[in-house]
Amino acid sequence: MKCGHICYPAAVKGSERSDPLGRVLDRKKIGSFVFVHHDYPELAERASHSHPWLHLTIVQQGYYRRKLGRRSANYKAGSLTFLQTNESHTDSYAPGSKCLHVVIPSEVEQRLTCECGTQGAAGEIPSSLGVRSSIALQREFRCPDSDSPLIVEALLFDLVSRHVNVIRDRSSARPRWLGLLLDYLDNTFQQEWSLQKMAAEMGIHPVYLCRTFSEHFDTTLGEYIRKQRVLRAWQLLTIGDGTLAEIASESGFADQSHFTRVFKKHFGITPGESRRQSSADSPPNKKDLRKLK
Repeated sequence: MKCGHICYPAAVKGSERSDPLGRVLDRKKIGSFVFVHHDYPELAERASHSHPWLHLTIVQQGYYRRKLGRRSANYKAGSLTFLQTNESHTDSYAPGSKCLHVVIPSEVEQRLTCECGTQGAAGEIPSSLGVRSSIALQREFRCPDSDSPLIVEALLFDLVSRHVNVIRDRSSARPRWLGLLLDYLDNTFQQEWSLQKMAAEMGIHPVYLCRTFSEHFDTTLGEYIRKQRVLRAWQLLTIGDGTLAEIASESGFADQSHFTRVFKKHFGITPGESRRQSSADSPPNKKDLRKLK
């Protein structure tokens, strides 16, 4: 069914189907969930509007900007974002962007709200949580079977509950600036990081930043950053179709050669070999992946 914007449940008003954004590449109904694969060959913008459903967006390529009230943010390749039911917002998709949208049925939303609190999970999911979830959801979309509805629901409950725990952890169990630092690292993959810049952003001394980070996470800041870059690269290799050079840049590596060396060190195979194996359930080396958690 090749229709404009997102072809969602029948409850959508007629005005929602007019003025299409982008193109629908594929659409599948998995149980009561609706998956829609979109691309945006040209700049696609929509003025303030809302949807009568909760949905998750996985950015496979490019980026889009969403404005909620006075808040606006750019969501780049690899981002996972929740949008609340009936929340007014504007969207702007950059040319060449691709997204997988997942419409969450009301009965599942009610259970999520009751048991996890989806309101707390609004916005972007931290990359440390989103990588595995986005790959698993895309796998169900590509190759659904009779178990897929249950698997999708379980993935969403796991994702939301973990996200809510991360929000609580970052806001109360650690120094406030440490939570802000994690958010900063989640949102700035494409930037060239430096210890001095990060410390200045947090308003603390670089030595204190490094020592406190190690005390709370049992790893150095440098090791954490490298692992997050590798995770993001593995995600983009699996869910998108960008070139290796593009993925290296989007994951924050100096160049494709640097990307290949680090990736092979962690997983034992090259990024190209990993992409060819992307239909598998697990990453190239499960033992190494556990180290990245």
